[in-house]
Amino acid sequence: MVTEKKSNNKKNLNSDNNQSPPLPKPISFEAPELDIEKEVDEEAPQSNLSNESAIQSAQLLELTGSEGSIVFYPKDRDFDVGDVIFLREKVFSENKLPPKDSENGLIAQIISKGIASYPQADSKALFRLVTTAHAKDIKRSYNEPKEVIDEFLVAEFIVRASIQKGEWKEPEGKVVTRNVDIFPINPEFLTKHIIKSFPELNLFLGDYKKHPINVDASGFEKVNLITGMKGGGKSHITKGIIHLQTKLGMPSIVFDINGEYSSLQKVKKLRPTENFKFRLDQLPISSLFKVFEQLSLFNTPATDNAVRANLPGVIEDRIGVNRIPDLEFILSQSQDVVGTNQQMLGAYDRGISNLISYDLFCTEDEAKEEDKIIKNNQQPTTEVVSLRSILYRMAHDTENRNSSENQSLNDLKNNAGIIVFDLGGLASNIQKVVVTLVIDQLKSICNKQYQAFDSQKVQIPIYPSIFFEEAHMYMDAEYIDELIPLIRHLGMNLFFVTNTPGALPDSVFRLLDNLIMTRMVNQKDIDKVIDCGLADKKTIEGFAKDLPKYHNLFLSGINGATKNFPLVFQVRDFTAPEKDGGEGLPKSGVTRSMWEIIKQKVENKED
Repeated sequence: MVTEKKSNNKKNLNSDNNQSPPLPKPISFEAPELDIEKEVDEEAPQSNLSNESAIQSAQLLELTGSEGSIVFYPKDRDFDVGDVIFLREKVFSENKLPPKDSENGLIAQIISKGIASYPQADSKALFRLVTTAHAKDIKRSYNEPKEVIDEFLVAEFIVRASIQKGEWKEPEGKVVTRNVDIFPINPEFLTKHIIKSFPELNLFLGDYKKHPINVDASGFEKVNLITGMKGGGKSHITKGIIHLQTKLGMPSIVFDINGEYSSLQKVKKLRPTENFKFRLDQLPISSLFKVFEQLSLFNTPATDNAVRANLPGVIEDRIGVNRIPDLEFILSQSQDVVGTNQQMLGAYDRGISNLISYDLFCTEDEAKEEDKIIKNNQQPTTEVVSLRSILYRMAHDTENRNSSENQSLNDLKNNAGIIVFDLGGLASNIQKVVVTLVIDQLKSICNKQYQAFDSQKVQIPIYPSIFFEEAHMYMDAEYIDELIPLIRHLGMNLFFVTNTPGALPDSVFRLLDNLIMTRMVNQKDIDKVIDCGLADKKTIEGFAKDLPKYHNLFLSGINGATKNFPLVFQVRDFTAPEKDGGEGLPKSGVTRSMWEIIKQKVENKED
């Protein structure tokens, strides 16, 4: 039996003589089979600067100087343009949350997104296109196996700050290796370091990742620009800023072209030539001469020179006998102004008569009525007012104050209002005259306010914010060039609101303190905004065309509202009721449309 068994074993071995025995498996690296869409069991690193764990599906791709990129898998964690991330050098700690002073890295901001590229990408895309195009001919379509790499995206970023031992610092040329953990920054930590804030004077404008953006109102001092494409929400945030500033005691003056602002609370709407006119006795003679120049009133040098030489004395004499000069009076004084030369008299009469026809100036009776109302604190019997009534509190109240107890913060909050000059539809030369005369009187008023404050007659001087909607329509570039450097030293704050920034002169951008921008696609306008110098070209170009709906880019100088950090935030819905987090402001004007009415009629008929 035993012999037979051995014989059989021998036979079996012989039958397998041509087959090699199995070799041991070579030791090598093998990629584990993983589904990236499934949750990874490994516990992700934590950071003191983030509310979330490290993003496992994102890796640093490159970093050169202050610019770099990350590659990420958007189905696991996507990024938006404007998102701020923390590239932290790896921390090896036994604890889930390492000590704060052990964290070092960079604060970076996503400025653009795109498809990740790899060597086979172009040929693969072409192959897919060819097979799809010929699918009917070859009776099949190309169904390739799923490859996750095709779904990766790349996000470009710019370094904005560095983290050294857990503290926010300037970038200072710091870099990191690819061996980093990537965290979305804690919104509260971010806003703490980039937003100029003063709780009692903050403006609540919106949120960043559901964290409120509260900006110190003083951050908007001096020159501001709100711009973007038409329909992008410029008027919405402008009305929000005006409303919130008013609640804090800051009066606003708005030059309104499109009728957007007259429905705000505490508004006094003024329509030049109708319910608003100027007074000759309240107007500096230099301002009156500007009107003559802008309207080319006399058109002859001899007449113009005579008017400049003699008209001031005629007006002063009239005021000296306690009479109020008006245009009818100075028309009647033609010989005292230009003499007896018939050509000069004709030019003078034609010029003043044309000025009367514009209906920009009060008559003597209208001025007397206004004085009576102010003196007796009566209700007006005429709708016509001048800046004497509208700005009386700013221009004249300070003269009668003997105590600094008046004009306190609470006093201002209770009385601050909004003056809207409705310029829409007026001739361009009339618009220019109105703006010039208002600004000239505001300059004088601000000087009075400073003097009252300096002599301790008032606690707080009133310097209004002035909003110019589409300023290029009623202000020449030369006038803006002269106005901005001067007005910066008078206390007033300027806001230019426009969807055509390219129409504004270079001086606006050279001296800009804050920029709020909605989405913008016109390259010419983008190039103009880049000139502001508040951010690099890549940042503005990257954000301009990719800003999400209801989001704005906020740029400022180092001492401005966002401390030179380009913040992308979601704007509040100011039109929502207060109980829903809004301010109850009116919605923007709706464009009248015959076609929309027809559609509604058709739809109602079908119903």
